[in-house]
Amino acid sequence: MAREIRFWEDKLKEKGYKFSMPRKYILRILREENKFLSADEIYLKLKEINSNIGIATVYRTLELLSRLSLICKINVGTEKSLYMLSQDCREKTSSYLICEKCGKIILNNKCLKSSIKIRLKDNAEKNIYDNCKLKINNFQVFFSGLCDKCAE
Repeated sequence: MAREIRFWEDKLKEKGYKFSMPRKYILRILREENKFLSADEIYLKLKEINSNIGIATVYRTLELLSRLSLICKINVGTEKSLYMLSQDCREKTSSYLICEKCGKIILNNKCLKSSIKIRLKDNAEKNIYDNCKLKINNFQVFFSGLCDKCAE
């Protein structure tokens, strides 16, 4: 954990930002939970640690950390976003489905990933760069629908 904290601190400082307590706490919460969390869920967990931090600080911090690629943000509908540490996001969320009925998030289902891979050419990042001159570091494929239980 100490190495991660040092990494986060260095990343923020190299971009000209301080490693404030709210930023440290939010990154630690995301590390400990190791799953997608909404800003409200992060706020509630943060209140258990430090009751002086307000919801506006949480939203501002999440936006900053997302912009700096320390965390990833996915939009699930028009008004809700979920957050996860960037490395975890790259490993776990290249494809996901959010069930419209129960709200379950299905991460990297093998069948879903295979279906996507069949549709996308291998080396998609290289092809996109060659054709569009856009460098892709990470991508996510989002589906909304029904999970296997709700579809029955």
